[in-house]
Amino acid sequence: MKDGVVQIGLIGHGTVGGGVVKLFQKNLPLLESKAGTKMRLAWVSSLERGTIPVIGGTRPAYTANWRQVVEDPSVDIVIELIGGLEPARTIILSALRAGKQVATANKAALSKHWMEIFTEAQHRRGLVYFEAAVGGGIPVIQGLNEGLAANRIQRIRGVVNGTTNYILTRMTEENMSFANALKAAQVAGFAEANPSFDIEGVDAAQKLAVLSSLSTTGWVRVSDVHREGLSGIDLWDLDFAKKRLGLTAKFVAMLDVVGDRFLARVHPTLIPETHPFANVRHEYNAIIIQGDFVKDVMFYGKGAGALPTASAVVSDVVYLARQVAGGIAGRMPYVTFDRSRRMRSLSWRDHSTRHYLRFNTADKPGVLASITKVLSRHGISIASVHQEDGPVAELDVVRRSVPVIIVTHEASEGAVDDARSAIRRLPGLSRRAVHLRVDSLR
Repeated sequence: MKDGVVQIGLIGHGTVGGGVVKLFQKNLPLLESKAGTKMRLAWVSSLERGTIPVIGGTRPAYTANWRQVVEDPSVDIVIELIGGLEPARTIILSALRAGKQVATANKAALSKHWMEIFTEAQHRRGLVYFEAAVGGGIPVIQGLNEGLAANRIQRIRGVVNGTTNYILTRMTEENMSFANALKAAQVAGFAEANPSFDIEGVDAAQKLAVLSSLSTTGWVRVSDVHREGLSGIDLWDLDFAKKRLGLTAKFVAMLDVVGDRFLARVHPTLIPETHPFANVRHEYNAIIIQGDFVKDVMFYGKGAGALPTASAVVSDVVYLARQVAGGIAGRMPYVTFDRSRRMRSLSWRDHSTRHYLRFNTADKPGVLASITKVLSRHGISIASVHQEDGPVAELDVVRRSVPVIIVTHEASEGAVDDARSAIRRLPGLSRRAVHLRVDSLR
């Protein structure tokens, strides 16, 4: 601290960083009253200077070199908001080594370098807070780490990516094609020009890895998260599932923990329209955490946007400033991390759930019988079969292919994968089969 004031350095003055500056400018007296100490945004580091306002009577110093912020001995808290892996990882580690406390929104660096970052934090007796890494403005990290500290976490279910949720909302509610819904998400600012990071589930997998590592006190790697993207989803199936099956599609992140074993996965899932997630619309996120004593706790709110995310970042800064002012920062770790704990992933092929399968078949006798025979041979029990009367516009009209929809009882992923491979070799099928999981999320 300098002259009794907690000094803060911001690295990254983009969308979220700009929101942080606005929040300090508007609410500094409130923040100081909650922290119980004076606070000063001393530095703003960015490759582009932009407009840096006067905050609390002084204007933060500007630098394009983040090392000036980290190496300033008067800086107590470093906010890292540049995103990506490097130099973000180096910034976080350098700040810890320089005796600073850290607030970050960087799920990519945390999920990739969890062991390194929190081993360093333990060694340096430093703190890394990361509320904004998952769920935007939703206080799920604090809720999981502190509010549910008395519980063993058994499962997590979450709609954690605003882009995919926005796309599915527009497709389901407005009968938009995937391509048009994606364009709408880009226009609305919820999808990047290159949306693959969100569409292919990378963002959701990183967030789930962070939640999983925090939940288990070990390290769940991003590579341990089974991931399937959204790009193959079809409006026809969403419409059929809604009108005929009472199901709606969500892109869901899921964790199940059994002792030192876990299964983590992100993929599109058909869920009952009565489930709370069915009403999570557009850029909103929702996360349900199940503890062994508390059972289900649900967090809901805006999962994207500059101001909600900035709210989470500055909330972390308030908590850190309180500890810095009290001289207790780093005496106790924020994250419980046992580097000796080896978490092992359960087999994906052994996981069982219900499945939605759509086959585009030739309009002739015997094709359906051959499909059901293959499913039976692989031990897959059929819950319902739906065969439409004629071709559908987006299907193969020339060959008069008609959709056959089969919903299974619970069956293993391995059995369904093997059955689908065998069915692809049958005569009378047009195009690939559509495969979606059906899950009550209980």
